[in-house]
Amino acid sequence: MFIEEPPRTTSVVGDYDVVVVGGGPAGVIAAIAAARTGARTLLIERYGFVGGMAASALVTPISEFRVGGRQHIGGIPLELMRRAAELGGAELDRDSGNWPVNDEILKLAAQRLLLESGVTLLLHTWFADVVAERGHVSHVILQNKTGRVAYGCGVVVDCSGDADVVRAAALPTTKGDVLQPATLWFQLGGVDTDALEYVFGDAVDGILPVSASIRARLADLHAAGEVPLFGGPWINRFFHDGLVSINVLRESTDASDPERFSTTETNLREKMHLIIEVMRREFPEFRHAWLAKSGIQTGVRETYHIVGRYELTKDDVINPKAFQDTVAKGAHTIDIHRGHSIDQDDFVILRQPYNVPLGCLIPQGSVNVITAGRTLCADGPGFGSVRVMATCMAMGQGAGTAAALAVEHGFSMSDPDVGLLRQTLIAQNAIVDFDNVSTTAVET
Repeated sequence: MFIEEPPRTTSVVGDYDVVVVGGGPAGVIAAIAAARTGARTLLIERYGFVGGMAASALVTPISEFRVGGRQHIGGIPLELMRRAAELGGAELDRDSGNWPVNDEILKLAAQRLLLESGVTLLLHTWFADVVAERGHVSHVILQNKTGRVAYGCGVVVDCSGDADVVRAAALPTTKGDVLQPATLWFQLGGVDTDALEYVFGDAVDGILPVSASIRARLADLHAAGEVPLFGGPWINRFFHDGLVSINVLRESTDASDPERFSTTETNLREKMHLIIEVMRREFPEFRHAWLAKSGIQTGVRETYHIVGRYELTKDDVINPKAFQDTVAKGAHTIDIHRGHSIDQDDFVILRQPYNVPLGCLIPQGSVNVITAGRTLCADGPGFGSVRVMATCMAMGQGAGTAAALAVEHGFSMSDPDVGLLRQTLIAQNAIVDFDNVSTTAVET
């Protein structure tokens, strides 16, 4: 059944060189990078704050900025984390590069950097559609309390997390039959953090500590049907004695299907209260625990991917390549969460960074649309590593800089000036060298 909407005209209320859709880790950095490269930049965000999964879903730590004692993500992402640390909201002394962050401080630090860089913020606004022809987007159409409005754009950076702009522009995307599950993160107060000190250590070989005794008891209760599906649990001290942040719940879902994701949201909120009661009952460290905060939404790991000019593969992650269009690096373990098991699959520890090429951020057929974040083009194991927030931030700097340069110099996303882009990124202190490979340059 269909209805026919009456034709309408939409007011064009502004025009920007670069429009970034989505104010998560990738989008924040993309907008800052574009503005600092000289572009008039608009950032669209549906909530009243920026920070994405780290702020709305409480995901912490942000992984990962270092591996093997070596920094592989610098530039604007590192600047943001240092700003958060100066405000007392990030711990950057962990050599693993898995850096805990306070969601409230991250919101403030990111907002300040955006405004200082000259980005125009448009909050409480939803992306709705585009005016596009043959891979070129002339306007983005938005919905907010003023109604339906349009903005002209030179380049669009899709950091929606779900390839919203790419799909609206009729550029190719794909979505797996099996997606990584979603997690409702929460924070507890009243916890005996002294007794849990042994789980607050740094990650070793990319693996965060887990209490073997707590996990074993939860596994027994799960087998008995008393505890829902869980992962970890990964328990992080949250900046103050008595406070912890917990990643334990998971559920198979599709966050790009509103009806199914609504069910997931309600299911996980019920399960959160259940598992908190179980933790109070079963573990002395949590006997007096109380719910301090939960994510305003469930954290999403995966929905749509673009069909890009290049697909990042498991081999690219394990055996780094000298991509000529390298714009970012990653080093997180290959870590695939499963919606039917309390374990992880295909776990592969990485001991050196790999290179992320621009080609996996550009949809096939795109003229002026580029992406950053979890929608990049990657196979399953490749995505299992590259999906994490620090790497998404680094991709954001690459995409935002590419967008601004495309407007200034008139090149298309189908034929970017890779040399100029990498030169500009290096000037911005991004780490895009080839010290991690011994092979010759590879084209994508």
